[in-house]
Amino acid sequence: MMFFLFLYLLIPVCATFAGFIVWAINRGQSLDDGTLIRDFLIILAISLLLVGGAGTTDTVRLYLDPQFRLQTEMDAHPVYSTIKRVSPDDHTKLDTFLAVQMSHGDTLAEAFLQARPLLTQLTNQRSGWADQKTKLAWGRVSVDSLKELQAIDPMLCYRTLSTQPPSQQELAHAFSADNTTAFQQAVVKVYESSVLGISNKRSPDDEAPVEFNAAAREFYAIREAVAQRYGKPVAELATNKKAFPATPTQPPEKMCAARIFQLEAMLERPQAMAARLIDSLLR
Repeated sequence: MMFFLFLYLLIPVCATFAGFIVWAINRGQSLDDGTLIRDFLIILAISLLLVGGAGTTDTVRLYLDPQFRLQTEMDAHPVYSTIKRVSPDDHTKLDTFLAVQMSHGDTLAEAFLQARPLLTQLTNQRSGWADQKTKLAWGRVSVDSLKELQAIDPMLCYRTLSTQPPSQQELAHAFSADNTTAFQQAVVKVYESSVLGISNKRSPDDEAPVEFNAAAREFYAIREAVAQRYGKPVAELATNKKAFPATPTQPPEKMCAARIFQLEAMLERPQAMAARLIDSLLR
């Protein structure tokens, strides 16, 4: 639509240019009207073809077509382009969310900040297909993110882990620029790594998978460590509930600290064990 409007607006310019060329070529000559009209139409057609061809180039469309410019910016974002390439279903969810946010006046960068809870949810689900090292990297980003929230507001940290998480607006500016960058890089790695997992191919860096019973023993060993440090009620919530109750039954700062301790204890295990434990807690 923008292209045709652009072409329509340039018809008078092209006509003026064609008229000038006809005058310049035939200056001082006596020609009949038919010849002049023919020359004019030929030059006008050539001008319109040249302008139309230039109007279809990406460089020109970036200036003329806001929708094309926005889509180009989105496709250049590593998170967006990776999810678009790897998971059409997740891409649809992200695309819909970003469109809604930008319809409210947010820039693309602001919309991506608002999309963090959605990206966390999608990546947690996707991480089950990732290789062991990628799962550990995702776990470390999760720990670092909780630590930042804990330092700002323990209740905000707790609500992030609860069944009624904070709004997108509350979380949009809660994280540092470095954390946001690390988060987005981890999202990209999880999606890229998941391609092998979905194809039932193991990464050469993966260790032999851990048996369920062995993982269960380590899980409950960590639970005991949480109980010794933060108390049995906190340990039971941290172990039995992936999402904490909406209303805290224990001090929020203690619950958030316990989840951080729990994740860090899992990350200290050998690679295969740590990946299995992190996956069981986050996914």
